[in-house]
Amino acid sequence: MDFYIVDAFSKKPFGGNAAGVVVYEDLSPEMMQKLAAELRFSETAFIKQINPSTYSIRFFTPTNEIDLCGHATLASFTALKEGGHIVSNGTYSMKTGNDMLPISVSDDFIMMEQASPIIRETLSSTDAELLANIFNIPVHEIGDISYDLAPQIASTGVFDIMLPVKSREVLQNLNANFIKLAEFSKEKNVVGVHAFTLDCEDHTACCRNFAPLYGIDEEPATGTSNGALTYYLYMNKVIKDLYVNYTFLQGEKMDRPSIIVSQLRWEDKIKVLVGGSCYVLSKGRLNL
Repeated sequence: MDFYIVDAFSKKPFGGNAAGVVVYEDLSPEMMQKLAAELRFSETAFIKQINPSTYSIRFFTPTNEIDLCGHATLASFTALKEGGHIVSNGTYSMKTGNDMLPISVSDDFIMMEQASPIIRETLSSTDAELLANIFNIPVHEIGDISYDLAPQIASTGVFDIMLPVKSREVLQNLNANFIKLAEFSKEKNVVGVHAFTLDCEDHTACCRNFAPLYGIDEEPATGTSNGALTYYLYMNKVIKDLYVNYTFLQGEKMDRPSIIVSQLRWEDKIKVLVGGSCYVLSKGRLNL
């Protein structure tokens, strides 16, 4: 089986978010989970070809299978291109769970359509106080100085809590109690918390992502979370333009700066696309 290590959302090595990618023909879910635990990336993608333009992909953290992962999707199609399975300037389909999502591949950029965007609920003031306690910040630092923003649960494939904070300094100084955050995430039936601030020069937002319930204390780049954030900002009237690129800076605190690009489109309904560049760090074979 071919195996790749790919830094997603970065044009340089050791930037962005690293993902493992395994191209297989016959592998049980139990073996996939064991491999993901052994490889210890935040997510490992397992790819099986269905036909020349369609690929089934399953995503595993070190502890669980998840429905969708943006950075591992980009890593997967970068690996497929590196291995000669697909070519640039083509459109392909990814089957994950019950969804079939289109993927556009160019020379140095991959764009994926997200699952149908959803905002599930707005958290209560009591929940906001709990989040402030979990992240060790005053509750009045939650929100934004220009817009009326509150924590909401949103998804373009997996559910996360969108947590607005008022400044880049507050974002950088978040100090999560991971045990309490995992408990809160389980209670709210979400993967984790996507904290962000609009106080971010040259980008739409600066972000940090926390998912200790799934064995990931913090991730330097999360495509699906920034897709959900794009929809959150659209629904809260922070952004409104279609067919333009929005950019999100993530991973600064982890010294793995990542640029995630998103776009809103209207085709009978609103759609969210997420993309970026990737760097293939390593490739080889798994002896199984």
